[in-house]
Amino acid sequence: MQINQQLASGLFFLGFGGLAFLLATELPMGTAADMGSGYTPRLLAIGCLVVGVIRAAGAFIGNEASEPVTLAWRPLALVTVMVAGFAALLPVLGLPLAVVVCILPAALSGEVFRWPVLLAIAVGLAGMTTALFAWGLKLQIPIWPAFL
Repeated sequence: MQINQQLASGLFFLGFGGLAFLLATELPMGTAADMGSGYTPRLLAIGCLVVGVIRAAGAFIGNEASEPVTLAWRPLALVTVMVAGFAALLPVLGLPLAVVVCILPAALSGEVFRWPVLLAIAVGLAGMTTALFAWGLKLQIPIWPAFL
């Protein structure tokens, strides 16, 4: 049996949801009125499992032929490196600069991009993440570079 895209995405959701549910079992569940730290992770894991079952079942029920799964290594590697790079750069550069620095190389994972649009997205995301996390939610995230 050849694995098509719908089955592959269903298996991914099933694996991710199962792992998340297993990891959340050690956290206290609580109730809907008094949620524990494991309440939301379990609900999200159950949601992933449901989506996975629907996607995987659709691969067997559907009649349409879909393309076989191919793994794009370049985007996978670039996005993974940029996520790790963001974690390393955040304490050094601060949130806005770390967002901009990580978005630019991650955009190279796509086939086509335009520099003006990419710069606008990077600046917009840097501003929105700073406004949301540092000012709106008041999280203790560095905004300015450590060397300033």
